[in-house]
Amino acid sequence: MNIIENEKEELSHYRFPKNITSSLYGLIDVNNYEKHLKARKSLVEKGEKILPVMYKLMNSDHKTIRKEAVKVVELIADKSSIPEIINALKDRESDIRWIAAEALIRIGRSSINPLLEALVADGKSSYLRQGAHHVLSRLTNEKDSDRMKQLIRILRNSQMEGPESIPVYAAIVLNRNLS
Repeated sequence: MNIIENEKEELSHYRFPKNITSSLYGLIDVNNYEKHLKARKSLVEKGEKILPVMYKLMNSDHKTIRKEAVKVVELIADKSSIPEIINALKDRESDIRWIAAEALIRIGRSSINPLLEALVADGKSSYLRQGAHHVLSRLTNEKDSDRMKQLIRILRNSQMEGPESIPVYAAIVLNRNLS
C-alpha cells in the first residue's frame, strides 16, 4: 500500500459524511494540484462547521493529513481554533508548526494571551518557544510593554539563556496584560 492509500484508509475509519470524505480525499491528493486546491476551497467554505473534523485530523499519524488540516484551520482563522492551533505548534514537523504559527498570526492579537498561557504551562517545549517567538514577533508593536519585548528577546535566545525563565516572563507579561 502506498502513502496516499494509507491516508485514505485512515480517513475512511473516521466515518465522516460521504461529501466530507470525498473532499478530504481530494485534500490529501497533493499530486493533483487542481483537485487538491478545489478540495481545500470547499472545506474552507464550510467555515467553522468543518473545524471539529479538522481538529481530529490535526492528530493524524500521517503528516500530509495533519498539514492539510492545519492549513484549512489557518484559512478559516476562527478564534475558537486557538487552543488547537497552539497544540499544533508542538508538532514534530516544522512545516506544520510554521502553518500553525501563521494561523495564529492570521487570527491576530486575540492569540497573544492564550499563547502566553501556553508558555506558562509548557515553556520548556522548544517547538512551542520557537512558534511563540514567531507569532509574538509579528503580532506585537511599539505600544506593547517592555516586558513583552523582553519575553520576545528571551524566546529568541532561549537555547543560550535557558528555557526555565520563559514561563516566568510569560506570566509577568500575562499579568500585565490582564490588569
